[in-house]
Amino acid sequence: MVKGLLKIAGIVLAGIVVIFTLAFSSGSLSKVKCDELTVVIPDDSPRFIDEAEVTRLVKKADPKLFEKKLDAINANSLELKLGKTPAIKKVEVYRHISGDRMDFKGHLIVEVFQREPLLRVLSGNEDYYMDEAGVRIPANPAFTAHVMLISGKAEEKFVREQLIPLVTYIESDNFWNAQIKQIEVNSSGELVMVPLVGEQLIEFGEPVSYREKFRNLRALYEQAFNEFGWDKYKRISLKYKDQVVCTRR
Repeated sequence: MVKGLLKIAGIVLAGIVVIFTLAFSSGSLSKVKCDELTVVIPDDSPRFIDEAEVTRLVKKADPKLFEKKLDAINANSLELKLGKTPAIKKVEVYRHISGDRMDFKGHLIVEVFQREPLLRVLSGNEDYYMDEAGVRIPANPAFTAHVMLISGKAEEKFVREQLIPLVTYIESDNFWNAQIKQIEVNSSGELVMVPLVGEQLIEFGEPVSYREKFRNLRALYEQAFNEFGWDKYKRISLKYKDQVVCTRR
């Protein structure tokens, strides 16, 4: 009987502690001012924008941030505003209180996840990256992503609609991902690829039937190149259906 009463008393006491803690936390948020802003960017993230730039964006989105109590800060609104930055894929905003009962400090924590670039476009005066969803990301001189380089007459719509599927396929294949690192687009929308191994240029033609073209090119690499070497030809053309035309040096 006594043990039962003690158990019930313990449960009641625990409930009171939980209620007090929740009330205390809620009350603290309404009293504590935002004193510090911390920006978190994962270590393995691209760095199109850094912590200083995110801090500037946060202050621009809410100029009176450090004049507000923590509970007056609209985390959802901040996330939406920051999410409009092209380089940012996702934002999460947290509020945190540190210190003791005599000296509380309010912290706003902004965690930023940046977009992963699939390719980079250098065309005329244009210099930008694009992710697999087709979102354009402005280049940053302080950061270089090692992705497929697209040069020549590469219009943005053409890159988005025609080259993203092609580059995605190349990236998915270990052999081609290691071999092809640059694609040049001519004024007719035909592609010339620059391989890492060998000095020959690959006239790929239009970015259609690319699986078949790469299959035929792979057969050439594995059969002829392995027997006669990589420098026998200066140009390989895949422009014509089911044909691989090689031009000798």
